[in-house]
Amino acid sequence: MVEFRQGLASWEPYKLGQIAPYDLANNENRLMDWTGLLKNIQANMSLSDLMYYGDNCYRDVIEKYANYAGVHARQVTAGVGSDFLIHMIVTTFLEKGDVFLTVDPDFFMYQVYNQLHDSRFEAYPLEWEQDSLHLSAKKLLIYAERVEAKVLMLSNPNNPSSVAFNPKEIEQILQSFKGLVVLDEAYIEFSDSPSFVSLIGTSPNLIVLRTLSKAFALAGLRLGFAIANERLIYELDKAIPPFSVSNVVAKIGSAALDYTSQVEETRQAIIALRREFLDFLAQIPKAQALPSQTNFVTFTFPKAEAFYRKALEQGFDFKYYQEGRLTGYIRMAIGRPEEMALVKQILLSLMAE
Repeated sequence: MVEFRQGLASWEPYKLGQIAPYDLANNENRLMDWTGLLKNIQANMSLSDLMYYGDNCYRDVIEKYANYAGVHARQVTAGVGSDFLIHMIVTTFLEKGDVFLTVDPDFFMYQVYNQLHDSRFEAYPLEWEQDSLHLSAKKLLIYAERVEAKVLMLSNPNNPSSVAFNPKEIEQILQSFKGLVVLDEAYIEFSDSPSFVSLIGTSPNLIVLRTLSKAFALAGLRLGFAIANERLIYELDKAIPPFSVSNVVAKIGSAALDYTSQVEETRQAIIALRREFLDFLAQIPKAQALPSQTNFVTFTFPKAEAFYRKALEQGFDFKYYQEGRLTGYIRMAIGRPEEMALVKQILLSLMAE
């Protein structure tokens, strides 16, 4: 009889049963029009991209992304989405039983990869302060020392709360934490806060994760990047399987990086829609929206669960948190203008009942 790891006995496969017509649950960029990119790729793809392993250094796409991020190509490596790179970081820098520390709430896959690796997972609970979640570097560092954390990873802006943390708090963490600090900047293009990529030269313990899934609207491409000093990238590359990013993905990603002006236009449009929707929520009695710095909003109000159920019936999908520090909150991506108009209609009809 085949035996399975007991630690995975309660797990279930992460497979979606169906995709909602108005799927605002996965923080995708729904505004970008990639018709031009698709035509570009069709004209420039070759049979060798399909037949041969190709360049497993991914020189072209890495050089372009390094230029986009303002770093040297030797300070960048690529992976199958930033999720994959999280897994590789856990594998590279943690022995079995070592402690990985994050905050609560944060991206749920951090815990998944640590459980797979048999490293210890710890999460420091963020504090509520002035109707938002607050990161205290001093308290987090005390907690990190108590649990003997070796790797500290957090998303900034934070997923699922949408909040961007005070840069001074993160700088204090970088200066004081003795282990590896990983900042997951998947949503940084939607934020007013600065990227910490500029500090990789002066912070020898820093890795910054980036992706083409959000601002670049290429979630289906599954292409992410790790940015750090050359020594950390070299160590990380030891664990990344050869040819893990396909030639096709690398080529599409490289071509997409030629469209940064179009990406910027779409980014601005999403931010405008976000601002408009937050203004709308401010008119809902007793509504509380967190100060979003992402392409999604996280909010609650007395009828939040009823709104979630009603929206499901009308073809929408969001995240509704029934437990944890965001209990009663909804996380909803900014959709197309017509989708946001429908959301407002559902909210108004519910409030009129």
